[in-house]
Amino acid sequence: MSELSLTQDEQDVLQELMNIAYGDATAVVAEMLDAFATLSIPNIRLIETSALLHELKGLEGESYFFSTQAFNGMFSGESAFFIDTQSACNLAKHLDLENDEDLDDAILELTNVLTSSLTIRLAQEMNAEIKFSLPSINKLPYNKIQTNKTLQEYSQVIVIDTEINFKDQKINGEIFILTKDGSIKWLKNQLSSILEALM
Repeated sequence: MSELSLTQDEQDVLQELMNIAYGDATAVVAEMLDAFATLSIPNIRLIETSALLHELKGLEGESYFFSTQAFNGMFSGESAFFIDTQSACNLAKHLDLENDEDLDDAILELTNVLTSSLTIRLAQEMNAEIKFSLPSINKLPYNKIQTNKTLQEYSQVIVIDTEINFKDQKINGEIFILTKDGSIKWLKNQLSSILEALM
């Protein structure tokens, strides 16, 4: 096992922490959109970014909005939020937006609220403080996402395999947390400390 791999116990703790953080983030976004949100229990994977890029390489489909927000502290990296074109259009309809610029602003605000709520709560559960940069947004075909420079800058990615689903509005999205080796080592140490405290 690689020194950057998670043991099954560490994986289970991370899964539980992510469940708590994701529930909080969903509630915040639901309040923002004034809409009822549901989510499946997230399946957490820690993989090399090269493996994620390989998964994305063969995918075909419509364009996606790809927004990112960097965070820094003891745990640092970048949160990425994917929302497909149809969901983006449904978001625009729900918010009565009139043009593409307003839609970009709405997606950036959604990214800011969702990813910051998620990452802050996750960091709090591990007794860490983090700060955020302003989010940025791109629109590109799904099968071209692997060419995005952000994805190529990080060695590891925490894949949160779930969807935030606003059923009536049909708004769906997915989140990745991109990190580097130093943050993964810190994450493993924190998860190990939590496990020791539980024993």
